Amino acid sequence: MTSNVSERELLLRMKNFEDHFVERKTSSDGDWLKTIVGFANSTPIDSYSVLFIGVLDSGEIEPPKTDFDKLQRKLNQQIKNIQPPIECVQRIVSENGRQALAVIVPYGSRRPHFSGPAFTRHGSETIPATPDELSQMTVARNPKLARILAHKGEHVHVVNSLPTPHGPYETYWTGAPYIYDCNESYITIGNGSDPRDRQDFSLSQIDIGTNYKTNQFQITIHRQTR
Repeated sequence: MTSNVSERELLLRMKNFEDHFVERKTSSDGDWLKTIVGFANSTPIDSYSVLFIGVLDSGEIEPPKTDFDKLQRKLNQQIKNIQPPIECVQRIVSENGRQALAVIVPYGSRRPHFSGPAFTRHGSETIPATPDELSQMTVARNPKLARILAHKGEHVHVVNSLPTPHGPYETYWTGAPYIYDCNESYITIGNGSDPRDRQDFSLSQIDIGTNYKTNQFQITIHRQTR
């Protein structure tokens, strides 16, 4: 995904002041590592963040003075300190005869990532992750779990699937079911504000996908016969 990002899209994000997953730093700043780790620990799944180096707070590329070979050597040396490693993509972007470096940081599937403390993004700030955030990031290494947690609190389409000799027999939950919580063992699905309306299911029973009629995230529960 990150390798297909166009220069036009990068320049638009460079100018966008409402995007919490964009950071602009001058080439002399040098404090890049914390931002990259924060992005990798916070970027939503199937998305990416961008650190622009050589860009002023105004969103304009700074006057030509950057030795990009030297800058990238310094940056790569910093990135080597990140564990587990992060697969960043570095791109040169040009505007009005000036150039800057865009460091594209994808969702970190192996997070939490560390370079000393594990950093995360809160709004437009990069700060150390809390213990709860570290726990959630560790859990999210499971791709299925990460997808489910991305829809936590949302209304979803829920299907009961029961095996029969003629194939699966499917029924649909009525009301407005939603994902209440999930961990590496269980998913909790609610169907109202009352805690008694919540049900737990083993994650091994669950398949995930999209219901294309409603365009909702879909949970299929494979129920067993008794």
